[in-house]
Amino acid sequence: MPIYSTQRNEATKVAIYWDFENLHAVLANSAHGDGAYRENRFQPQPVFVDLKPILEYAASLGDIIINRAYGNWQFFANYRHALNEAGVDLIQMFPRGSNMKNSADIRMALDALSDVHHHPHLTHVVVISSDSDFISLAQKVKQAGRFIAGVGVAGYSNRFWTASCNEFKFYQNLLASSAASVEVGLGAAEIPALPVQALPPAEARDDAEVVGSPSLDEARLALQRALKQLVDRNGENYVSRSALKVFIKRLLPSFDEQALGCSNFSEFLLRFPEVVVEVDAISGGHVALAGQAPGQPDAE
Repeated sequence: MPIYSTQRNEATKVAIYWDFENLHAVLANSAHGDGAYRENRFQPQPVFVDLKPILEYAASLGDIIINRAYGNWQFFANYRHALNEAGVDLIQMFPRGSNMKNSADIRMALDALSDVHHHPHLTHVVVISSDSDFISLAQKVKQAGRFIAGVGVAGYSNRFWTASCNEFKFYQNLLASSAASVEVGLGAAEIPALPVQALPPAEARDDAEVVGSPSLDEARLALQRALKQLVDRNGENYVSRSALKVFIKRLLPSFDEQALGCSNFSEFLLRFPEVVVEVDAISGGHVALAGQAPGQPDAE
């Protein structure tokens, strides 16, 4: 019994909060043009959101103990099967006048903070939205010593919101990663059709406040900065590979090596031999700044 309790305490516990209307609206607008959702918001909605890639990502962080979605569900009946299958707790937000923009956001933020403070075993919070309204929530979750991850749509996600998270994933990248895993198992001819078309890059939208996946150049710069700071901090040219990845994600929360065409972090590092070199494979591996003599592990 004591062993069981210790294992439970050490396991990461995840809470998911879906700003469902925001995610659906962004995908609807991307498919039919900006403003398309607003013109049809009080009608039954077609399915644009694939829940599974997001749920798989949340499950990769730990055990999902809270899974809530917020919206006016009378218009999202076409999602009923997928939502029930995923065990999502649906929070109904009834219309209270013409301006409904922030009602779900406020309720989500209050519920998330309440859960953080009433459930000390909760370690990770996942917020699914492209909206900047959750920046303050991210700050409070961090202050409470918890990990906050965001999921939004590339080209539509507020850049300050993405930067406020410990980690940020773009829906398109999760969708592509899930499709790739299906391809491995089924073969290309059997891959199911994706529920929404590819979205335009952030720069095509002419909006300085939204972001897409970081470019390879941006990732290279974050790698260079992180590695240099870790070398300076440690006082030797010998850096843990895992510590390097953590630091890169602190500098660039939306960093995702798979979105850059790399199967893993090691493959990402191999793209930049002018920046980083592998030293050894001890305890997960160590790397060093290229062009300098690498340090050596302490003799045992």
